[in-house]
Amino acid sequence: MEQVLTRQQGELVALERRLVLRVRDALAQSDGPRADLERLASLVHEMDELFLLVVVGEYNSGKSTFINALLGDEVFAMGDLPTTRAISILRYGKPGAPESIGQHLLLYHYPLEVLRDLDIVDTPGTNSIERMEEEITREFVPRADLVLFVTSLLQPLTASELDFLTHIREWGKKVVFVVNGIDRRNTDEQLDRVRDYLTREVGARLGDSAPTLYFVSALNALRGKLAARSGGSHLDSSSTPPAVASKFDPRSEYPELERYILETLREAERVRLKLLTPLGVLRHVLKGNTSALETRLTVVHEDSRVLRSIRDQLAQYSKEMQADSERYLIEMRNVLYELERRGRSWFERTIRIGNAFFLRNKDAVENRFRAEVVQDAPDAIEGVVHRMVDWAVQRNFKLWRAVFTELDAHTARLRESGALAPHSDTEFQYNREELFTRLREPVEKRLDEFDTEREAREIVTSVKEAVMTAFGVNILAIGLGGIIVAAVTTAVLDFTGVLTATLFAIAGWLIIPARRRHLIKEFEGKISRLNEDLAALLRAKFEEQLARYENQLLEVVAPYERFLETERAKLESGLAALRGAEQEVAGLERRVVQTFPTTSSSRADRLSKAVPTRDLTP
Repeated sequence: MEQVLTRQQGELVALERRLVLRVRDALAQSDGPRADLERLASLVHEMDELFLLVVVGEYNSGKSTFINALLGDEVFAMGDLPTTRAISILRYGKPGAPESIGQHLLLYHYPLEVLRDLDIVDTPGTNSIERMEEEITREFVPRADLVLFVTSLLQPLTASELDFLTHIREWGKKVVFVVNGIDRRNTDEQLDRVRDYLTREVGARLGDSAPTLYFVSALNALRGKLAARSGGSHLDSSSTPPAVASKFDPRSEYPELERYILETLREAERVRLKLLTPLGVLRHVLKGNTSALETRLTVVHEDSRVLRSIRDQLAQYSKEMQADSERYLIEMRNVLYELERRGRSWFERTIRIGNAFFLRNKDAVENRFRAEVVQDAPDAIEGVVHRMVDWAVQRNFKLWRAVFTELDAHTARLRESGALAPHSDTEFQYNREELFTRLREPVEKRLDEFDTEREAREIVTSVKEAVMTAFGVNILAIGLGGIIVAAVTTAVLDFTGVLTATLFAIAGWLIIPARRRHLIKEFEGKISRLNEDLAALLRAKFEEQLARYENQLLEVVAPYERFLETERAKLESGLAALRGAEQEVAGLERRVVQTFPTTSSSRADRLSKAVPTRDLTP
């Protein structure tokens, strides 16, 4: 039987060890909490340690007294005040002064035979004014293979005890309840009432249908053993029997509890619990980290959704800008069409034989042409350009303001939902907030530095320079209006041919109408080309500016998008690994329970059946 247990145990330990290492690697790759990585690293080594029977409870509940009773000797200090200030591990060996083996960790030795197979751990009391002592005990709980929870008959299951039991339950530990102090009961009915109360409360609050309870007086058990020794019946500490004093109290269940610890835990039950311990730790770590990764993935998805929304806003902005910009180009065309209409009418009225002497005065003709044809067209076109630029700048400002508002509202929603902690308490959140700040700061800076008048002037200057380049006019000498005048008057008002025709009166009657038609056609062609060239130039400059606005926003968004894509792939891979590990844990738990089932052959064994605080069976 021992060989079968050893072979099966070895196979299961190997499977568990490989699973622990895989989970640790998966957590490391997905930036899991350092505390969990250290816990799993320690768990690999703890699997080779002896069985750990950990005694916990509030201070002054009798934990140290109970262990002394088990040993039949006063090894640990006892008293009304907190006496255990560090984790005390009791191991088989020659008695002596405790040895410090780590921070808040003392090692004792005692020649009790059962200690060859297990270590007994005394912990600092919970609910002490020294909060550090409770933290020490909480941190040690994951290492326990079995927890003996000592509570007082006079104050069973206090609020602080219930809180600590919840912590133990989270790690999937098997708990046996030891109700100490039955020697101080008023009546036997008090024991029954407390038993009913604990059964009901533990079941209701922790989900345990039938918690295992032992009612004892650790002090009387210790006194009985010490009295037996001092009375001449010195007992070999290697085989200490149940307390002699127990026989004087028929309601004491100390003998059954001691038998469970000294005998039952030497058999398959000890192997079963030892194998379930790392699986319970894994289950707890996996549950917490799966939830954390799911939350992080939610944040990533929400961030991605917001960035997609920003891109959608940008696309809609670009589409609307492209469509709305046409109305300004139409305004400009209408100005030129009206200029063309006035010019055609002017040529019809002016290019006549009767105006020969007037037409010979080039300055007078040009001045009248400007006054009657060009009129305010240059100012009107320049006004169109300014309105178009102001509109584009204001729309861009509105876009950045909408992006900033959405980013702030997005972060507020995540914090309100609990997806983001108030402060960056994880590496992911720290990295996310750092990059999110890099995303938000340029938006905020852009809004703070947004000077619409200055930006509009810069764009108008850029447009004028483009017109200058296209039409070859010195932009520093004349404005956009001057460029328009120059464009529609140059060469069109060359009336040399008309004036020459006046020297031949007869020919003039025939030539002037033809020349007038030619001039009108040339003027219309010039206006048409100006219309096309100016519209194309303004459209090109507008699209160039629009592209610059788009790139400004995309340059802000792109780095965070790359981070989110990398993070999404990492989290999805990590979640898949952890969920797969959860299934393996469940499978191994079933295999352990089936391979090493609990026994129920005697009253002592029935009493020793502790219901785990987490149901590990399927």
